[in-house]
Amino acid sequence: MALKDLSPRQMVQITAAWLDPERERPRLASLKRCAPLLDDIEAAHDGILKSHRRQKKANDELSEIQQKQVAIDQIHDRKARGAHAVLTAFADLADDPEDAAIYLEIRDQLFADGLKFISASYSDEAGEVKLARDRLTPESKAALKALPTPGGNLLKAVQAWFAAGDELGKLDAQRVHLEAQDRPDAGDSRGGQLRARNRWIKVVRSVLQMLELEAADAETTRRLLAPLQREAGKAERRRSSGKEEAETEGSAPPAAGDAGAPAIEEEAPEVGVD
Repeated sequence: MALKDLSPRQMVQITAAWLDPERERPRLASLKRCAPLLDDIEAAHDGILKSHRRQKKANDELSEIQQKQVAIDQIHDRKARGAHAVLTAFADLADDPEDAAIYLEIRDQLFADGLKFISASYSDEAGEVKLARDRLTPESKAALKALPTPGGNLLKAVQAWFAAGDELGKLDAQRVHLEAQDRPDAGDSRGGQLRARNRWIKVVRSVLQMLELEAADAETTRRLLAPLQREAGKAERRRSSGKEEAETEGSAPPAAGDAGAPAIEEEAPEVGVD
């Protein structure tokens, strides 16, 4: 099978066995053609670990941002709905038509298109806050400050809405930045994982080629190939199972390797691996 079918988890399992002084490292070190590759094996092994460590960190950061957005969006929507409702209610309660007109004018300054924006994206909500803040006049701010609400006044509630919208915009910008790093051409994250995978495959291929040239004894060859053959068998069964499932559903077989993992060029024939 092709080395590209191996998952990152399987890759580190294989090279961990080769690097372990209590397992196969002494055998590799005893072979004059394989021994010089130990530094390369360590570098490739560490590359797989580090690339996924960075990805996990990015995923954790993204999850934290999304959780914050949900919480802040609840404040944003609640304050916006409340301000709209209070201004409408004060207009209904006002006995003086001029007072009623003032409340409705302020409401329309803040909510030019009603409350439709609270079901929009976080970035759209942040943009609407900027527009509403710009529309609000000093006279309207003074009028809002004179309207009481639980825990303060209506201006304070509107400012809380504005602050929540600003925070949603900042968090959305952070989210976009993190997701941009997740593209293969971003120079990190998925792109870093692809480079780490390719490097690992090249190093392992070199080990197999040198092992073939060594003409090592059967026991040494068996022990060095055992970790690779074991993980290769698992990957082969996984690939076959996925292919059978796809054919049953009448769809094309899935690409080999991890879900979302980039394809890697086909390897030359490998020693001891079908």
